[in-house]
Amino acid sequence: MKVKLALLFVSLVTFLAVSYFDQKPTTIFKPNVRLGTIDLSGKSWPEGTALINGIFTKPVYLNTQNTSRAVTFPEIGISLNRDRLFRYTRVCRVITPPLFCKNTSNEPVIADELLAVNFAKLDAYLDSLETELAYIKNNNIINFDDYSFRTLSPDAVIKIDRSPFADRAAIAKVINEERIKIDLAVETEDDFDLQHTETQALIDKITTPLLIKYGGTPIYVPKEQMAAFIYTQEINGLMHGFISASRIETYLKELMPKYESDDVKLLLTDAVTAVRRAILYRAADEQVNQAVILPIEGLPRTNGELHDAYLEVVKPQQRLYRFEHGKLVKTYIVSTGLTWDTPAGAYKVLGKQKMTISYFGNWYMPYYLPIGKIFNTYQFGFHAIPYHMDAAGNIYSRDENTMGSPATGGCIQLRYEEAKELFEWAKIGIPVYVYD
Repeated sequence: MKVKLALLFVSLVTFLAVSYFDQKPTTIFKPNVRLGTIDLSGKSWPEGTALINGIFTKPVYLNTQNTSRAVTFPEIGISLNRDRLFRYTRVCRVITPPLFCKNTSNEPVIADELLAVNFAKLDAYLDSLETELAYIKNNNIINFDDYSFRTLSPDAVIKIDRSPFADRAAIAKVINEERIKIDLAVETEDDFDLQHTETQALIDKITTPLLIKYGGTPIYVPKEQMAAFIYTQEINGLMHGFISASRIETYLKELMPKYESDDVKLLLTDAVTAVRRAILYRAADEQVNQAVILPIEGLPRTNGELHDAYLEVVKPQQRLYRFEHGKLVKTYIVSTGLTWDTPAGAYKVLGKQKMTISYFGNWYMPYYLPIGKIFNTYQFGFHAIPYHMDAAGNIYSRDENTMGSPATGGCIQLRYEEAKELFEWAKIGIPVYVYD
């Protein structure tokens, strides 16, 4: 037994001696060496430095006020302290398990000291961001999360919350092996009275009457009602305007008994959202000439089985239904006749003309599909929103706000892309039904 133990001891000593003298020393990282979420413990020097180097070459995304900028850490003054990094290693003769190791340095491991930060360069970059963000005070700010808006006075000051870059420890916290994203909050300082005055002026601009389309019926929401949709609230020293969903819903419910029918049923929740969005867009660019087509649940008059493929227009809805193989394939918002009513009846596509001209005012009508005649005299059909050219060559297009309510001289107009789609799909002879 003693002989066996002696032989085992001699073998172990021999193995360790051979390992010590035959293997080249290898540099590995000490235990508990981390930078952010990156754990370097026990990794070899080449492996660990390759991992760290990747952090300083890949993009870092700085997100501020609906914009994002891609930079690298060195571009904004943040780099790796290689001297400190090397001090957190040890040299071992045997790697698995690590034996005969000698520390490069006996200093305690402090992760954020692996970073070298040029704070003057970093601050200069953040200063430049604040300069760029000065545009905020010249533009109205909207928020689709809560349908709020605000505007600032010319004296407003825009600042960035710099806490993610406060010191090396704060910077180290954002470092990871995946995509590095740093959200920089934008802080605004403004004189409350001046900012309140600017906000009230904006509200006055965006509450001019709004045109809404309820089926085929155009309705102008008066200014006093528009103003009633908005309320204000002070938040963090700034006045915000909010567009009330409940007030718009109440108003639309009051319209429903008058305008709703079997053919026109309002999708109330979607309609409220459509009106809120229209007002919020007004707050964004102060353009007030956009109409809102209220979403309705309009049912076609037929079940799709009249023909293998056909079209159906329901005038009270201002909708065109396209049927194929017994199924409703698509619904289009259209505009039917105003100066001359689009006559109800059974028709068919008589031809296809990529462009035609109405000689009543020289209106050009792209993607024209004639289907019949009004008073057995004037031809009518489907076409894109028309445009007119005067003697000087100036082009005037019919306003897209006409979509969703009667607007034409008897034809059925569609938006340009949808008219093109219908033109390319339709075959000569396709049946068309128009219902009152």
